[in-house]
Amino acid sequence: MIFGNILYILLAVALLGVLVTVHEFGHYVAGRLTGIPVVEFAIGFGPKLLKWRRKETDYSLRAFPLGGFCKFLGEDEDSPDPRAMNRQKVWKRFLTVLSGPLMNVVFAFVVVVVLLMGYYTAESYPRIAEVYENTPAAAAGLQPGDVIVEMNGEAIAFDDASVYRAREIIAATEPEEPVSVVVDRSGERTALSIMPEIEVTEQGNVYRIGIAFDGRNFNLGEALAEAPNAVFNTVSQMLAGLRNMVFKGEGLGDVGGPVAIIHLVSEVAREGLYMVLSILFIISLNLGIFNLLPIPALDGGRLMFLLLEGIRRKPVPPEKEGLVHGIGFMLLIGFIVFVTYRDILRLVTG
Repeated sequence: MIFGNILYILLAVALLGVLVTVHEFGHYVAGRLTGIPVVEFAIGFGPKLLKWRRKETDYSLRAFPLGGFCKFLGEDEDSPDPRAMNRQKVWKRFLTVLSGPLMNVVFAFVVVVVLLMGYYTAESYPRIAEVYENTPAAAAGLQPGDVIVEMNGEAIAFDDASVYRAREIIAATEPEEPVSVVVDRSGERTALSIMPEIEVTEQGNVYRIGIAFDGRNFNLGEALAEAPNAVFNTVSQMLAGLRNMVFKGEGLGDVGGPVAIIHLVSEVAREGLYMVLSILFIISLNLGIFNLLPIPALDGGRLMFLLLEGIRRKPVPPEKEGLVHGIGFMLLIGFIVFVTYRDILRLVTG
């Protein structure tokens, strides 16, 4: 049991490290494309376990897999090299900084495409794929392979729209009112009566009978077309939550740091690949959006200084920008220490 828990925690740390590495890889790719020399690209932090050099870049794999970094020539110092970051045009530096968060969004896009193709139904049919145990459907005698042809006297066609209609009929059921169903079972029609079970939710009562309809998953083209909607809707929800947190104070108590994230991922990992991919999608988007916030020391803070430089047509004095980022970094570290302490306290006290 303890060994299993440790494995899930290590998996969670590794997955979080992958997301941070993806972020840094975005910076790396943009730097390469814009001709800015990469001094070092590291996966993880701490002592170097493995290192090698290719051309002018040092690569390293470090002891602690929680993160990584990409260091550019002239990023934090005044380099005389004309290729250095501090010598580049504003748009090149802007693109290089922006590409880290963008890579997290791209990664989330790829993950949701995989989810759509592997786990979501693009088109459903009123043929029963599965009857769950100990449910009204099982008690009534429904079987996998049955095709619903009639429900409460209404004909059900063999198409996606009729599946939605069947669900609507079940959802509209009155308390203690059975649903009459006619199924085609191997060419013979059988009439059944099913009493839906009631699930009480915050949105009201939900009626279920315990079946899964047959259908087909999204193909690649359909998944690529649908994925932007999933990303957009999720980002919209995140921004709405952030707005409510800033202006209304809602959800402040739910903010978690690395410890809470690792605990969440380790718990979710027990539920299988679908849940792991789902949480990776959400965390990757969160990481991308959070880094775009105009907070000093984050990518968003650096982008604000670059925008200001573009408008003024001259850079902010490096010592002043460095001071702002330094203060922002200290405040960020303080915040992380605070939420980490709170997360550990929650785990210890339950």
